[in-house]
Amino acid sequence: MLCQVQWPEHTLLSTRFSAVADEIGTRLSDEYPLSPVIQGISFELDAQTGQVRPQAVPAVRQWVSVDDTWSVYFAPTFVTLENRGAYTSREDMTQRFARVLSVVFELTSLPAAQRVGWRYVNRIEDPLEYADLGELVHATVLGAGAVPAPSNVELVHSFTESLFRSDRGNLLAKWGFMPPNATHDASLVAVSNPSWVLDIDAFDESRSAFEPEQLLGRLEELTTLAYGFFRWSVKESFIDRFGG
Repeated sequence: MLCQVQWPEHTLLSTRFSAVADEIGTRLSDEYPLSPVIQGISFELDAQTGQVRPQAVPAVRQWVSVDDTWSVYFAPTFVTLENRGAYTSREDMTQRFARVLSVVFELTSLPAAQRVGWRYVNRIEDPLEYADLGELVHATVLGAGAVPAPSNVELVHSFTESLFRSDRGNLLAKWGFMPPNATHDASLVAVSNPSWVLDIDAFDESRSAFEPEQLLGRLEELTTLAYGFFRWSVKESFIDRFGG
């Protein structure tokens, strides 16, 4: 699960990104003291020589909690809070992100945000739970998995992607079955078993002032939108087994 705010390129972060990132990391170090550095590489094709030259791209800075369940990512155009397994409530997530946004705003005075998003990813990979999918989720998100098949027929891959727009925000939902060692998103590590995924991304791409309280209010609305789709997708037995 993650929440994110993006903004247009800003002069301060184009020229002093490392210094600003260092200060943000220091301010957040009581909760996120670990700081692995992520450095990306891009490749540029020289049109005259035909040679491909590697180039460093701006680093994404990461700060991680001691138990490795919470991560903050900061880049020249976004900040993200991610949870990997210790999630307790939407309120906890929102309070943590409120602090992150406050620190970013204090040190950058960013004038505008251009995308706000909240993403839930649910994946069932345990063989016993996978076998019970029909009892856990509604047929609408089982897709081809809800079609009766002979015992000698195996569903290997089936995936659906749908984008919904409303006056409450946008919602990109992806769901389906993945074979072993496959993933629908490069940011998600593949697993060795067959899996079922429900990936919900609620977002708003309208430009607004970078005011932490206003952005958090918008995130709350998007969270409600995403959670509503989640509850529509799963049965009470899913909630009883996994929470929600």
